[in-house]
Amino acid sequence: MKTNFTKPFREDLGLDDAGFHRIRMGNTVYCVKDNVIYTLNAAGESSRVDESTLAAKSWIRRNVNEVLGLQKYSARFVCKAHNGYVVDVNGVEYIIGVSAEFTKGFDRNVFDRSAPSFFWQCVLEIKNYMQQRAPAEVVNALAFQTAVKAALNPQRAIDRAKKKHSMNRWHSRHECEQYKIKRHNTDAFGNTFK
Repeated sequence: MKTNFTKPFREDLGLDDAGFHRIRMGNTVYCVKDNVIYTLNAAGESSRVDESTLAAKSWIRRNVNEVLGLQKYSARFVCKAHNGYVVDVNGVEYIIGVSAEFTKGFDRNVFDRSAPSFFWQCVLEIKNYMQQRAPAEVVNALAFQTAVKAALNPQRAIDRAKKKHSMNRWHSRHECEQYKIKRHNTDAFGNTFK
């Protein structure tokens, strides 16, 4: 038997007297102030929603952001630069100074001491063909970082595969032998001896 629900899952209840933005999702009322989410119980008391709950139930933050109209970021890979990658985020180009290798500060679970490090504060913005540091409030936003990683990680994986493939240059033993014969059978100008 199919159940028809007449009440919407999410409803914007507006601002209350204390300045909290109230949103009902399902049977729970959430209150948001300064990007901190609280739940409101039947007695009218609020309790803060901890980060572990928000991580486990990502739909709470997503719905709150949709109701509050926070900025969404869409990023696309543009090209590889000499000091990283160029990414277009909402029409603005940024240089992300990260290598193709797994990097601390950009990738998760990188524990190698010799791994390169990355800091979001070092992101450069390209404005009028000039490079300048990107605003901290933009690059420190989790949505910005997620969009950049989603755009860059496929290209970084391709670059890692290319690097690995170029290290393994011989496809067969015959190719290797032919290269050695050719290399040791020529002078400095590439002329072969007879």
